[in-house]
Amino acid sequence: MVVEYTKEKLNFTESLGQQGPAFRPLDLVEDDESPEEQILTQAQCSAPIKVQVPLSKPCTDASHIIFGVSTTVERLESSVSQMQHWLSHNRARLIALVEPSATSGKLESNMRNLGIDVTIRHSNATFNDRYFALTRVLYNARRPNTQWAGIVDDDTFFLSMSALVDRLAKHDPTEEKYIGGLTEDFRQIGYFGYIAYGGAGMFLSMPLLTKINNVYPECRKRYRYLENGDGRIAQCIYRHTTTKLTWEPDLHQIDLHGDPSGFYEAGRRQPLSIHHWKHWYPIDVVKMSAVSSVCGEACLLKRWKLADGWYLTNGYSFVKYGEPQVDDVAMELTWDRLDEEVTADEYEHSLTPLRPKDQGKISYRLEEVVQDGGLVRQFYVYRPGEGAEDRVMEVSWSMR
Repeated sequence: MVVEYTKEKLNFTESLGQQGPAFRPLDLVEDDESPEEQILTQAQCSAPIKVQVPLSKPCTDASHIIFGVSTTVERLESSVSQMQHWLSHNRARLIALVEPSATSGKLESNMRNLGIDVTIRHSNATFNDRYFALTRVLYNARRPNTQWAGIVDDDTFFLSMSALVDRLAKHDPTEEKYIGGLTEDFRQIGYFGYIAYGGAGMFLSMPLLTKINNVYPECRKRYRYLENGDGRIAQCIYRHTTTKLTWEPDLHQIDLHGDPSGFYEAGRRQPLSIHHWKHWYPIDVVKMSAVSSVCGEACLLKRWKLADGWYLTNGYSFVKYGEPQVDDVAMELTWDRLDEEVTADEYEHSLTPLRPKDQGKISYRLEEVVQDGGLVRQFYVYRPGEGAEDRVMEVSWSMR
């Protein structure tokens, strides 16, 4: 792919006139005399495809946002590489409340060296007590220019900080604002309530955070029985203010078990956040986002449709469906609920229209990325199973 920048606004799914790749077998003989790598000629590779992407913005100023997370040192350390994508060198601040640890100082120093403005604080409280305590910690750490307190999980991933800043700018921070994402699963709303689900990221304006701080002791005591911290914050807001949740649909909790490929391959507007990628299903968001160094954050998960029915979802997959795609808007229902069958009715508020799972879909998933100067090489792999050979497709990205 050859990237060409444009100032025009582009759809998130676009059609290209070119055909899909022509696959060729390679002789990968495994012996001591084989070269470590094979250099392919230009004739062995598909012709370059030129795509237009939005002009990248200069470094985003997020100094008006302070984030908080309740976690452990071990989990925080495993999240550094993904946090670097959205937290480094943009002046946003992060406060992490963790259990006492002798290694937290070293971790804090390492994160700061990566451009992440982080402060790690110890607390002997339980996870959910620490989670609710973030409302007071963030209030006390506010600065004159602070507009938003963002509370996240350690596996909350923002694809584009500039997009998040632009979206928050649509809301008035001088008013009491409680902004967040719902779970996609309506049954869970019936159990946990109409609240901002923490994994998607919740954002509290300073006037609302002040109200919470004023009743902090009462709320901490009254709602300690609730088993989740985001529910405690919601109940405190609902009991002591007239503020109600402002649902931001592009903040995604992703309560989807099993195979979430239908969500990621839908070609809809880029999510502001995704969640559960670390433990519920295998997605390497660091590899996924590597291509942004060439085509910018706005091209992550962007979908291109080739002339012969192949779809490239940038940073996730390269697929060809077994059924003709008449309605490109419908999302493929690929997930389940802990081995329990799900129906489209349970996602009407969040993800519909949906279509049945395509049993004939051929799917190449991103497994490896190599960055070489201004070139990003993505390797998508198709593993059909026992008795069939794996296939690898390389997509190389460069700037024009």
